[in-house]
Amino acid sequence: MLRYLVIAAVVVVAAIFGPRLTEQVLDRAATETRAASVSDEDRRPRTGKRTLVIKADRSGHFRTTVRLNNRPVDALIDTGATAIALPAEVARRSGVRPRASDYTVRVRTANGMVRAAPMRIGDVRLGSIRLRNVDALVMPEGALEVTLVGMSALGLLRTVDIRAGTMRLVQ
Repeated sequence: MLRYLVIAAVVVVAAIFGPRLTEQVLDRAATETRAASVSDEDRRPRTGKRTLVIKADRSGHFRTTVRLNNRPVDALIDTGATAIALPAEVARRSGVRPRASDYTVRVRTANGMVRAAPMRIGDVRLGSIRLRNVDALVMPEGALEVTLVGMSALGLLRTVDIRAGTMRLVQ
């Protein structure tokens, strides 16, 4: 039950603070010296369409295993989330290790206000779909229980279609 409250809180926060948070994340990512400078076009492979079809689970959520920097991670596809949101432990396992000083973006969660670290994930794979250098937020310990794949990744796709309990992602 707590997991669903945390997810609902992240969705509400994304809806309320989405535009400002997106601007802060993108500004921070642009100035981050460790981040590679590539255009959105460079993030997409140049060969053919790639598709992933996900059926909704019993609660109506779209869950799948994504690969972050070639490491499998259970995730929830969340069109209401501004960015990929990673629990701290998942980020570490995926090779994303923010410094304490990187936690600069204020985010409201079910556990209260926290500071998240805007980062960039070098390689994100959803089935055959492959995205490069995708913006993400690393949440501090205990602030998030499940990885959310939000609009920083979904916005790079050609199609995100939800019908009759099925989500279709096309690159």
